[in-house]
Amino acid sequence: MSTYKLSPLEELRLEKKRQKEERSIASQRLSYQLQYLNDNWGSMLTKGLTSSVRTKFAETMDTFSSGNSYSVTPFVTHKRNPFVQLAMSNLPLLGSVAWKLTKPAIIAFALKQGTSLLFGRKKRKIR
Repeated sequence: MSTYKLSPLEELRLEKKRQKEERSIASQRLSYQLQYLNDNWGSMLTKGLTSSVRTKFAETMDTFSSGNSYSVTPFVTHKRNPFVQLAMSNLPLLGSVAWKLTKPAIIAFALKQGTSLLFGRKKRKIR
């Protein structure tokens, strides 16, 4: 039995076909992953936020309960409140969450004030 040898052109065509199939599979996988992120970004963000806060809170409570929360620096002699320390360590995160919550209210207030200035309020006529 003799084996059939591929010519260099046929090898290139076969390689091109294989690469095209791999690219289409990778494209499908990427589209599924993006769809999953699009569908579940809120819960993923919430889980990440709660786990971060939970670990920081656990660390803070551990240092608070052990009594070793005094600073080692020579000039700082007061003990920090663990809740203030937790809030200060997550300040950028808390700020972004607060901004996302208050931004729609500020925009609605500004639009209401702007429209009332532009169009004025209609006065009721007394009969």
